Amino acid sequence: MTCHFIDDRTDFFRLLEKKLGADFILEPSSPEAREHLTSCDVIIIGLPEPEDPNHGVRLAQLQKIARNPIGVPVIAFLTCPDRQLALAAFTAGAYDHFAETGSMDELRVTIRRAAQFYELNRELQRLRVSGLELSDFVSIVGSDPKMRAIFSLASKVASTDATVLISGETGTGKEVLARAIHQASRRALEPFVAVACSSLPESLLEAELFGHEKGAFTGATAARRGRFEAAERGTIFLDEIGELSPASQVKLLRVLQERTFERLGSNQPRQVDARIICATNRKLHELVKANEFRSDLYYRLNTIEITLPPLRERRDDIAVLAHSFLQTYAEKHKRPSTRLTRAVLAALQEYDWPGNIRELQNVIERTVVICDGPEITMDLLPLQFAAWQVPCDRCSFDDEVRGFKRRLIQRALSDNNNNKLQAARTLKIARSSLHRLIDELDIPNPDRTNAA
Repeated sequence: MTCHFIDDRTDFFRLLEKKLGADFILEPSSPEAREHLTSCDVIIIGLPEPEDPNHGVRLAQLQKIARNPIGVPVIAFLTCPDRQLALAAFTAGAYDHFAETGSMDELRVTIRRAAQFYELNRELQRLRVSGLELSDFVSIVGSDPKMRAIFSLASKVASTDATVLISGETGTGKEVLARAIHQASRRALEPFVAVACSSLPESLLEAELFGHEKGAFTGATAARRGRFEAAERGTIFLDEIGELSPASQVKLLRVLQERTFERLGSNQPRQVDARIICATNRKLHELVKANEFRSDLYYRLNTIEITLPPLRERRDDIAVLAHSFLQTYAEKHKRPSTRLTRAVLAALQEYDWPGNIRELQNVIERTVVICDGPEITMDLLPLQFAAWQVPCDRCSFDDEVRGFKRRLIQRALSDNNNNKLQAARTLKIARSSLHRLIDELDIPNPDRTNAA
C-alpha cells in the first residue's frame, strides 16, 4: 500500500513511515503537488487549525486534490482534534480525517479503510469497462473470495449447456446469477424466461410450463405456448424448484431425461432446446431425505450446484453494493448525488441482513428518496438500525469500540438463542468474560430460562 503525504514536516512523516510499514511518497504542501496521484492508494494532506495563516490555502488545496480524476481517497491529517476543522475537511471532499493526537492503531485503521474504499471503486470501474450492465452484474461480483470463486465457476459453466442448480437464501441474487450465466453463454441473444414455481398453483403449473392445445380444458379457446417453448434456443430459469409438487417433479424429470414434453391436451412430443437453470432457497438434499423431493430429479438438477453465500458472510462486498445502489437510485429517482457517512457505512457492514442483497437494495433506495442533504446519515436508516444510533454526530474512538462490542455480543446471544455458553464459544472468549462484558456494556440480561 502506498500513501501520498502532502505536508511540510518531512522528518515527522518519515518517522510515521517506519512505524506504519507503508510506502510513503512525501511532498511539500505546494499547490502544484499532484505529480504522484496515479501511483498511490491513499492521499494524506496536512490541515492546520483555523488560526494558522496557511489554513485557507491548505483547505483549498485539499478541495482541489479531493477531486482528482482517478478517485484516490483523501485523508485530512489534522493538527488538533477540532470538530469544526474535521467538518471543514469533509465539506472540502475528504474521505476521512485523523487527528495528530490519535494512536498509531487508529491511523492504521483509517488508512486501511480508505485503501479498501479505493479498491472497491476501482473494481466498479473495471466492471463498467467490461461492458456489462452494472445493475445486473454487481450483485454477484465483489472483492470477497467466496464470490470470486463463484464467478470463476459460473464463467466456466456458462460456455456449456449443463443444467445448473443455484441455491441460497432469499435475496442473495440467484436470478441475477442465472441471468449473468445466460448473458455469458452462446444463447445470450435468445430469450431468458423466468418462472416463479412457488407462485403458480398446481392446477396451472403444467399448462404454464408446457402450454396447452385448444379445448384442453374449460376456457382453453386457443392453443397456447408454454414457458419451455417461449425459451426456445435460450434459457429457462425455474425459481424455487423445491416448492414443486410430486406430480410436477415427475413431469420435470421427464423433460430433463428425454429433452421432450407434450402440451396439455396433446400426445405429440416436442423437443426441448432450452438450457435449464434452477434455483432454491431450501436445502434439497434434506428434502430428499424427508421424501419431499425426488432423489432422481435432485441428481439430474445437481449437475453443477452453485451456492450463493448470504450477505452477512461477505461483508467486504456490502460497501461496493451500497455505493452502486446509491448511484443507481439517485439516477432513477433524479435525486442529487449523495454520500454515505462513516457511521452509516459501519452500520450497514455490521447489520446481519436477513433479507440479503434485496434488503440492502431497498434500504438504499429508501434513503435516497427521503434524503434532502448531501449525506445519508443514521437518522435516515429504517427502524432495524436503531441499535446503531448514537447521540452525537461523531463519537469518540472509545465510544465506537464500545458500541461495536455491544452489538457483537448482542448478535452472538441472538444467534445462539440467548445461550451464554454457546455465545461465548462463538465469540471465542471465556464465559466469565462474557458475563463481565454484559455487565460493563449494560446489555439487558437474557432470559434466564434460556441462559446457560
